[in-house]
Amino acid sequence: MWLCALVGSQEARADSPTLQHCFFQLSALGMDPVILQGGYSAFHSLYPFLCTPRMVLLESERRSLTIYPSEILEGALYQGSASQAHDYRIIKNLHITHVVNATAEISDAFPSVLRYLRLRLSGRVLVHCSLGRSRSSVLTLGFLMEHRRWSLLHAFRWLKERRACAAPNAGFLRQLSDYEELLFGQRLTPLDDIRL
Repeated sequence: MWLCALVGSQEARADSPTLQHCFFQLSALGMDPVILQGGYSAFHSLYPFLCTPRMVLLESERRSLTIYPSEILEGALYQGSASQAHDYRIIKNLHITHVVNATAEISDAFPSVLRYLRLRLSGRVLVHCSLGRSRSSVLTLGFLMEHRRWSLLHAFRWLKERRACAAPNAGFLRQLSDYEELLFGQRLTPLDDIRL
C-alpha cells in the first residue's frame, strides 16, 4: 500500500527520530506498527470507514470494531476471512465487485449483487477462505506469481508484509513451487527460504 513507508526507506528516514524510536520499541514488543506517508489525514481521506473520532481503550470496545480484509494490491486485491466476505458494510466500503470463495462449506453471501469465482477481472476482488490464512493465501500467491510474474519468494514476502497471518500449509507451498517451475521453467524459490 503506498501509504506505508518502509523502515529504512528515504521517506521513513525523513520522519522524526521520536517516531522511529517508537516504531522500533513497538516492533520489539511483537507489534506490527506502520508509518504512514502523509500521516493520519492522508489515511483518513482514503479510508474514512477505518477511522473513528473516539479513543478506543477497552478490549470490549476493540472487539466491537469492524476488522477489514488486508489490502494486497492497492484498490484491486484484498484477502480476508469468510466472516468479512459476509459483512456487506465491508463489501460496500471497499467497493468489492468480485469474491473468490475458497471454501467448500461456506455459501456465497451476495450472489445477486456480486460475482463469485471469476478470475478474469477488472474490478476489486476479495479472496477468502474460512480464516483467511491458508487456502486464500495460495490463491493470492498464485495470482501474484502469474499476473505479476513474481517468484514464489517475492510474492510470499509481498503477501506477508500486507497480511501477517497468511500461512499456506506445506502441501500448498509445494504445489506453488511446482507452479513456479511451470511458469518460469525452473524453481526459483527454495522452500526453506519461506518462513511462516
